[in-house]
Amino acid sequence: MGFLKRSLRGLSRTTVVSAFWASTRSLFDVEVHGLENDPKASRSYYGMCHKRDLDPIVLVPTILFHRGWRGLAGDVRFALRDDGFSQGYLSRITMHPRWFARIIRQLSIGPALQWLGAQPTNDLIRPAEEWIRDLLRSGYGGSVGDILAPSFIEDLATATGEPYTQLEAYPLSHLLDWRYQQALQHFYGIEIIVGPARRPLEKRIIVSIKESLASLDAWLWRGGSLYGSPEGQLSPDGRLSSLNSGWHRIVEAAPPDTSIVPIFIIYDFMTVQKLRIFVDLAPAIEHAPTLPLKELDAQLRTAWLRNARFTCSQFASGFLMRASRAGLSSFTLDDLVNDLKHQAVTLVEAGRHVDRQLLKPRRARKRAAGFLEFAASHGLVRRSGDYTWVPTVTETVIHVRSREVGYDQAPLMYAWNELQEMLGDP
Repeated sequence: MGFLKRSLRGLSRTTVVSAFWASTRSLFDVEVHGLENDPKASRSYYGMCHKRDLDPIVLVPTILFHRGWRGLAGDVRFALRDDGFSQGYLSRITMHPRWFARIIRQLSIGPALQWLGAQPTNDLIRPAEEWIRDLLRSGYGGSVGDILAPSFIEDLATATGEPYTQLEAYPLSHLLDWRYQQALQHFYGIEIIVGPARRPLEKRIIVSIKESLASLDAWLWRGGSLYGSPEGQLSPDGRLSSLNSGWHRIVEAAPPDTSIVPIFIIYDFMTVQKLRIFVDLAPAIEHAPTLPLKELDAQLRTAWLRNARFTCSQFASGFLMRASRAGLSSFTLDDLVNDLKHQAVTLVEAGRHVDRQLLKPRRARKRAAGFLEFAASHGLVRRSGDYTWVPTVTETVIHVRSREVGYDQAPLMYAWNELQEMLGDP
């Protein structure tokens, strides 16, 4: 029976990850480097830096196919935020087009995810929709005003344009109406809930967090491998986030021979052309649990940044920022192409990873042209001639809500922050 179950799981995983692979490779230009750094050993933790919700869909097929039948049959598990297992998750990560998000909102892929090796990890910071679903599952049938904090109701009133007094009078279940879906995707802590229901729910989630971490470590002790994000969240402003306490708890309780395989993923996203995604695996950190946590964190962070691959988005954002700060009145497409080539050659000579297209004049020119079209559409440059551009950059600090990201609202600053951190500049 065990053999049959593993075979069915292997076939199911193969089908799903093949679909992931086919869809991402048809929509994006994906390059994977450093697979030789994956020893395919038992008790491996694949630790990715986290940039987009898309990351696992891009990475999982690569890891499982590389590990072969063992990986496909189930020796790798995936730590996934618990809201990924509830109804509404698909529409949360696919917000547009809205008609499509509404259709898939009713789907719950939790059972399928667990069958495929994903394991929920709970958190006390969650989308508002998840808090509401939890309260309803616990049997709450009262009004919005009796269970949700006034500050949250005010946020919802601002987002929807409905009066506060009207919202607080609704039964809580009313908030699962589609009209509120977009507003309920923001992340909140337990403070969103007031009254006697708050403390029992908080205790239950804390117990669940401890149980899920213990389960992940038990899997490592049985010789399994894990895939997860030591940061525990998406990068909000382009820089790496602090490594979270959940990651530390896993490492502290893991078998001493557990190895960490650092994975850095970066997106060449400032373009009107096909988006390019680069995945780089760094050499494994052997016997990771035997290292002091601060040293392990530093090694992981260094491995990520030293193996990060520079793209047109990062280089060109640097060019624009320097041009703006220097008060440059205009520049040409050739100026940008030459700068891209200079940065690429300099870093390749220093042993760093660079998108090889930037070393080829015709392809570098095409990437630069795509960047400028994107920049013009976002008000970062203005065309002043056939091949002449004026920088119109406005430097801002990226401010986003908890657990949200700023690459869409401030793409230049996001890519600039990535570049500075990758270069090791302050």
